[in-house]
Parts: sequence; structure tokens; C-alpha cells
Amino acid sequence: MSALAAPATGAAGPLDGPAGAGGPHRPWRGPLLVAALVVALVLLLTLLAPRTSREALAADSTAPEGARAVAQVLQQQGVRVRQERTFDTVLAAVREGGAGTTVLVTDPDLLARERWRALASAGARLVLVEPTETALDALGAVAGGVRTTGTRDARVLEPGCDAPAPSAAGAARAGGRTYALRTGTDGTTCYGGSYVRLPADPATGRAELVVLGQGDVLTNRYAALEGDAALSLRTLGASPTVVWYLPDPLDTDSPTVPLTSLAPGWVAPAGALLLVAGLTTALWRGRRLGRLVGEPLPVVVRAAETVEGHGRLYAGARAGDRAARALRAATLRRLRLVVRLDAAAGAGDVADQVARLTGTPAQQVLALLDGPAPADDAALVRLATDLDALERRVRSCST
Repeated sequence: MSALAAPATGAAGPLDGPAGAGGPHRPWRGPLLVAALVVALVLLLTLLAPRTSREALAADSTAPEGARAVAQVLQQQGVRVRQERTFDTVLAAVREGGAGTTVLVTDPDLLARERWRALASAGARLVLVEPTETALDALGAVAGGVRTTGTRDARVLEPGCDAPAPSAAGAARAGGRTYALRTGTDGTTCYGGSYVRLPADPATGRAELVVLGQGDVLTNRYAALEGDAALSLRTLGASPTVVWYLPDPLDTDSPTVPLTSLAPGWVAPAGALLLVAGLTTALWRGRRLGRLVGEPLPVVVRAAETVEGHGRLYAGARAGDRAARALRAATLRRLRLVVRLDAAAGAGDVADQVARLTGTPAQQVLALLDGPAPADDAALVRLATDLDALERRVRSCST
């Protein structure tokens, strides 16, 4: 009767929730908690992310090759520094700052001729860092009077000119790319050709142009050496606004060309043919999976017959040594479990434990577990009998 009695009050029935649950089970709580933790982690990493970069010649870069030191000093002196990466924002900043706004271009080779014309027409004062001959050709009328003359090892030089910024800075780091003025060009060459200044040309409306062949004078590594800081600050601080332009290679005014237009005409048909061939091969050679089907064995073989068959195979091959190794390995494996040793324990360790447990001399146990191969079948039978007797004794002693 007690077995058929109703469950006690408060016990959980088969349709009740889990014992002690305060309400219905909500499976969405776990994923929602994980999502909230991920969002919190992302926000934390965003807040802790440094506000500086490690990019070369960037105004916010604290790396040795960065230029944050010069940019910070310019801002302390009242010069507004704007770092931009797209040409549209640079042009908008120049128009906002007015004619004479300084635009520092860290990689002039990335700008096309049309963009140089747009900057010149907006009245931008240009400072170019290490332009190549290709960049000077793209500059056209903006810097048509400047040409490259090669490269030179970096070293400290005197200005050797009367340009305002170099004269005030004195000896500074020079070298890198060197430049010269073409015949008839009004300008000044300083520091052995690594600093070129073209004054503003009212006739063409071009603002002042400065070419730096050695960008190291702007970097944090060299800004505090010799007259590098003075040269950088006087070159860039000539106007109230400096647009620090790091051209983005992906920001181009060229129309985007799809990759499909660059491929030969036969690529699309060949790709379709390969796709059809692949699908056909998959259907032809693919494994067809269905439900599992139980297949009864044609003959049921008893375990004793299997052991006897193995023994006859060993006997037919005259492999008494292999049979002995198999017997000893199996006995060792079982004895390790009985004497509580791990699978890596050797025969010597097992023999010591067995001797301590049974009182049998350790050398005698070791001779059984790791002795020489039996000389004949009779010795093999005796070995099997002795191993079996040893295992029985160990089991009886361990209980």
C-alpha cells in the first residue's frame, strides 16, 4: 500500500518544474547573459584603447617614426592641426581655413595630377615629404621647377641658404632625397638639396611650396636633435592651420573597375563547366547514407574457440617467443590494476609490489614477468600456468 501512496506534499511531480525553482524555466537567459558580457567586453576594450597610433609620420603616433611631438608643440603654439586621410576632407579643411592653409603631404606619390591642381587652386600652402620624380611630374605647374638629383646619406648640415625657416633653425638633419631647381625657377635650395622652397607666385595664384627630402626632421626620434624641431615648427607653423594629410591608398578618384572585367571571356563558361563536373562527380562517387541496418553474424564463435585458434596459429608458426610476450604483457596489464600502478610502470616495479604483497621473492616474480623466452612448447605451457597461478595469488592477497 505504501508503494501506491501519493507523493508527500512538496515533492516534485513528473509535470512540475525542478525542485526549488522560483518560476518557469527560461532557456534564453544563458545566451542573453553571454551576449551582454560580450558587449560589455567590447565597450571596455574600446574605452581602454589608446588614442594614439604607431603609424609613421602620423600626427597622433607616439612611435619613434611618428610625429606626435611636432604636432603637439604646434598646437601649444596656437596652430590648429587636423589629421586627415581622404582628399575630400583635406580639400574641405583647406577651404575652411582659407588661402595659405598649410597642407603637409606625407606620401605625395599617391596623389594624381588633378588633385594637385585642386589643392593649388584652393590656395593651399604645400609641404611635401620626400616626393619622387613621378610625384613631381604629377605636380606639373605646381612644382614644375623642381627635379630630383638622387639620394644621400643622412647627416647634420648647415642650411647654406637664406630661406627664413632654415636660417632660423641652423644645423639640422639632412640627406635622404635631394633636389635641385630647374633653370629659370625662382626658389631656394638648402641643406645640400634636401630642402627646397618655392615662394608664392601671385601670377599663377600658387601658394608657397616646400619640399622636404628628409622626413626624419618631423619624427619623434629626431625632433629634439640639432635644429630639427625648429626647422619643422617654422616650416609648418607659417599658417594658423596645418592639415596633416596621410593619403589613403584606397582613396582614389579613379573609377572602380570590377574584377570580372579583368578576366578573359572564357573564365565564366569554364567555371560553370567545372562546377557542373564537380557536382556530377560528387553525385556519382559520393557515399549514399541511409538508416543503420543490423546484419547478423553468419556464425557465432565462442571465445574459447577464438583463443584456441590463436594458439594453433602461434604453434603452427613456431612463434613461442611471441606467445610468451603476449601472455606476459596481458598479465602485467592486469597486475598493474591489482597493485594500483599506472600504465607506465615497468615489470620491475610490478615485481616489487607483487613481492611485497605476496611474500614471493621479487627476482622470482621478475623472472616470470620479464624472463627469457621459453625453449619449447612444454616450457611455454609451464610459463602460462605459473603466470596464472601468480595472478590468482596476488588477487587473493589483495582482497
